[in-house]
Amino acid sequence: MKIAIIGNSHFGPILTKQLSEFDKNNSYSFYDTNGKKLDKIKFALNLPFTDVVYSLSASISGGGALNLALKFKKRIVQHFIGSDVLSAIEDFKNNKINQELVTRSQYLVVSLWLKDELKEIGIETTLTHHNLFKKFVTVKESNFFSVLTYIPKQNPKFYGIDEFIKLANDFPNIEFKVAGIDSYKNLPSNIKCLGWINMMEELQHSTVFIRNTKHDGFPFSIVEALSLGKIVFFRNYKYPFVNSFKDYNDLKNQFVKIIDDFENNTLKINYEAIEYVKENFNEEKILKGLIKVLRNEK
Repeated sequence: MKIAIIGNSHFGPILTKQLSEFDKNNSYSFYDTNGKKLDKIKFALNLPFTDVVYSLSASISGGGALNLALKFKKRIVQHFIGSDVLSAIEDFKNNKINQELVTRSQYLVVSLWLKDELKEIGIETTLTHHNLFKKFVTVKESNFFSVLTYIPKQNPKFYGIDEFIKLANDFPNIEFKVAGIDSYKNLPSNIKCLGWINMMEELQHSTVFIRNTKHDGFPFSIVEALSLGKIVFFRNYKYPFVNSFKDYNDLKNQFVKIIDDFENNTLKINYEAIEYVKENFNEEKILKGLIKVLRNEK
């Protein structure tokens, strides 16, 4: 079976390589049809010989590659992974719906909260992850309390920079670290901007990881933090072994409790969280599950 993978230009090539190495019985090729003209041509030329078009990033309105797949009557599998859900909701509100695409597509989704959001606009999905985790390291108790978050240069407010600054101001004796950006205006002295770094390495030297976006798919940084048994705060969403918070005051109150536990030497590595990641994000479970969907096996 020949499977053409399109969509997200970061995760797409990674997943294509993983599937190709894991599954020698099928052929996987990635085409960056959103960004590369040559890939658009290659996709079109190879489409007649393709069995499945799998889009890592989903749509209900369609696009060049998906419309072409419809024309050639190819089986289509689409995977909602985050902001594409917001786009789908906006398309639904504006009545920009390609009904043939919606009917012909099998939709997957990376989290239960996104599944609920999509159900509200009539899109049924199956919970399926595409990220696997293999970077387990020896974990150690932290002797120094520090807090890490990830905030990119694009749209830092969406990722919670204002609340992070507020938390740092409220706890001036604690070190706060930001991966992603290398600078930001009017930061307190206890916030360090780290730029683009190896998150796993920095998480090993952190006590707490905070994910504070206004909307989220399934951030893999949470899996990385849990794989190290770290304390994880996640805004609005409930997930095993994370501390969900609804607003700044809720975060602050829970944060005080974590500091107290650390100072009383009762804050321990969460080995249950580590086992959870091992059981649910291993190569066998993630890739076998995805291959089963792509092959349309029950």
